[in-house]
Amino acid sequence: MAHAAPAPARSTQAGRPATPSASMTALALPVLAGILYGFWAANIERYGHEVTGGNIALGLISGVLVAALCFGIHLWSARQGVRHILLRALVWGVFAGAAIGFLHSLANGAVVWSMLLGLAVGVGVLLGTLYRFYSSSEYTDAHKAAPTRGRTLVTK
Repeated sequence: MAHAAPAPARSTQAGRPATPSASMTALALPVLAGILYGFWAANIERYGHEVTGGNIALGLISGVLVAALCFGIHLWSARQGVRHILLRALVWGVFAGAAIGFLHSLANGAVVWSMLLGLAVGVGVLLGTLYRFYSSSEYTDAHKAAPTRGRTLVTK
């Protein structure tokens, strides 16, 4: 699942830096993802029949849950900064894998196939987010400023 990149810190009128979650994109993308996910889940559950109250409930609950988790993970991930990059990528991978595995299980697929599909999507998202986090300018700037450790080469 796509997510918004952390917004650069801005100053508010009081002189305090604004949080990365203050941008409109950080709120709009999880809401849009939740709406789309809810419609998708409800449509899969219908099996081509008429809309029932159970379909609507499933769509609303799963959509709200995905939007809340997506927003919460983004907020937590943005606050971590350059620390715990592997953990941040792992959380996004687990979230995406579980979401896709659940959708596939709604289509009456085999449980093993739903797990394998969720695992494949989760690993793909893990690798993609690791690449994004490691190649971001925030990460490279933080490591350029860090002092070197270990032996240094002394030339005369």
